[in-house]
Amino acid sequence: MNKYHKKSKKTDQIIESALLKLMDSRDLNKITMNELADMANINRVTIYRHFNDKWAIIEQLEARLFTALKKPHQKMLDQLALKSDNGIEYLTNFLQVFKDNLVTIRILISSHGDLSFSTKLMDHLLEMEGLSHSLMHLQANNDLQELFSYYSISALIGIIRFWTIHPNYSAKEMATFFFKMRNGELTKLS
Repeated sequence: MNKYHKKSKKTDQIIESALLKLMDSRDLNKITMNELADMANINRVTIYRHFNDKWAIIEQLEARLFTALKKPHQKMLDQLALKSDNGIEYLTNFLQVFKDNLVTIRILISSHGDLSFSTKLMDHLLEMEGLSHSLMHLQANNDLQELFSYYSISALIGIIRFWTIHPNYSAKEMATFFFKMRNGELTKLS
């Protein structure tokens, strides 16, 4: 990575962090580029060299999260194909991406954030879930498989939302809870 690319990436991170900090207390729609420049302690022109507008910053944050999910998701698919019984381990690795990004996710799903983020997250996770159906050998027609996906992913998003409020839980604890709920193994909460 050359020196310019490292500096450009660092500037992107400064701008993203400043926007998230502003969004933590203010509605995204009301944040101006001047306020963002002040928070980032950089020139407004510099922001425009990196991003067209604040929505481009949000898109980059979301895209990076979705990209980070690909590798652990592929490992889950590989393990499903091998009929591995280490599902919780691979779901834990997948959920670690969310754990590592809880602050960003909390801000994005808040009333101050990107109001379409929850829908984007749902769609992205549904697409990922759909890739596992043939490997899970579900004995159901396509409509029931789709319903199963919506049910599972809605539960997962609920867990993630809960997690943003209670970040002290580990990825393994969340994976274990999800598996137990999904498999009907949780008969009493403790």
